[in-house]
Amino acid sequence: MKQESIAAKIVAEGELVLDAPLLIGSGGGTEGEDDKDIHVLRNKEGIPYIPGTSLAGVLRAFIEADDPKAGALIFGTPQDSHSKAAFELQSAISIYDVKLSNAKTIVRDGVSIDGATGVAVEHHKFDYEAIDSRAHGILQIEITLRGIHADEQEHLTAVLERLRDRLLGGFYLGAHTTKGFGKAHMNSLTVDLYDFQQPKDVLAWLYPERKEASCHEQYEGNTEQRVYAAEDFVVDADFALAHSLIIRDYDKETRDAQSSGDTTISAVMKTDSKGRYIIPGTSLKGVLRHRSAYILQQLGKAILPDEAWSFGKEEPLVEYTMGPSPETMKLHPNEAKRRSRFLVDEAVITQGVIAKEQSRNRIDRFTGGTIDTALFTTKPIWQKKREEPVVRLHFGVKGAKDWEAGLALLLLKDLWLGRTAVGGEKSIGRGTLKGVRATISYQGKKWEISNDKSMDAANAEALQALVTALAKKVKNAEEAAE
Repeated sequence: MKQESIAAKIVAEGELVLDAPLLIGSGGGTEGEDDKDIHVLRNKEGIPYIPGTSLAGVLRAFIEADDPKAGALIFGTPQDSHSKAAFELQSAISIYDVKLSNAKTIVRDGVSIDGATGVAVEHHKFDYEAIDSRAHGILQIEITLRGIHADEQEHLTAVLERLRDRLLGGFYLGAHTTKGFGKAHMNSLTVDLYDFQQPKDVLAWLYPERKEASCHEQYEGNTEQRVYAAEDFVVDADFALAHSLIIRDYDKETRDAQSSGDTTISAVMKTDSKGRYIIPGTSLKGVLRHRSAYILQQLGKAILPDEAWSFGKEEPLVEYTMGPSPETMKLHPNEAKRRSRFLVDEAVITQGVIAKEQSRNRIDRFTGGTIDTALFTTKPIWQKKREEPVVRLHFGVKGAKDWEAGLALLLLKDLWLGRTAVGGEKSIGRGTLKGVRATISYQGKKWEISNDKSMDAANAEALQALVTALAKKVKNAEEAAE
């Protein structure tokens, strides 16, 4: 068979479901239209959609992470390559746009936080549109296998099976994927392999209403069986609320919906379009970034002499893992930007909580007395049953080095013991969590942690080795992060 001859077709089709808000924007709106920084991408009919190009980039990254040669065989050789490749291939895959049904537009806002002071940076407020979770659409993929793929058939089959498992277990697309946006999975997937050496498959392919191939498989999605790269350090941990929690939602309609009687509520717990309480990935990542800097500072002070450690020395290590801060990009605009490799998911809080109004007075810092007409009310959430897990946090480092895994492990420890608070009103004890159980995945191994069960010595030693790697990295803080 000639290399260019068509040998077979693989057709995959299924329902793609969003598990978190999706941010694929079309840029700012018309001047004077509104003040949003990013608008949802829509087709000419006004329907939100996911471009096939966005999906192609995500799927290519999955395959090339496992095998660059397989990536070239399926997606073709890059046209913008400055070096001449040993061979040039046309893309063998076609991915169609996904029109989204049940697509509800939400508006999220954010603000840049100064890493040193912990307060908002002036003029760094931004608002953007996104498609809320549970929107869905049909994803269609077609792969043309030619003679050149014949020698790699067994190898390509293994790569495509792993890609299939990634789609069924969950993946990310769009913007802000390291901050909890863009998580999706295939709820169902049908795969047909049309072998054109088989007359039945040729007829099935040519039939006006295409029939099933002789090799026809159906799969169901399962987000509990997510597939990770061996180099990824991943934490899935269940927590109870130690006290109360509030992630402020300032939207007037949301506040009014949660208000009772004539009480004026200044802030309520953030919810999604279905009314579920959430911890946005942007909030969680900001907390963990700030805590990472604190951990590195304390390790530096403990390991190095006072004269060898200074404030700010931890920042290169933080930025190596979590990407450059807005201040760094402003100071060095011409330097190449690095994508954050620290990922978090948006967390949905289960039914085991209740929201209650709580009124307080503002206090005059000079006199210690209350300020007249300064009564305000917020509506945080409390846990109904103590020790019961109500929220799962998912975070980790993509392509982690041992010292980065050690840093993420210490972040889990601080969350587990309630040393790191999430959300607002931390000064009055809100936002602390209590660990219940956790699963850690790294380099093909898994560790289970539970608050009612001791870890065996071998597993404890393996995790301690990661923290030791972090301590060595901090000790060599004079060296640039590698």
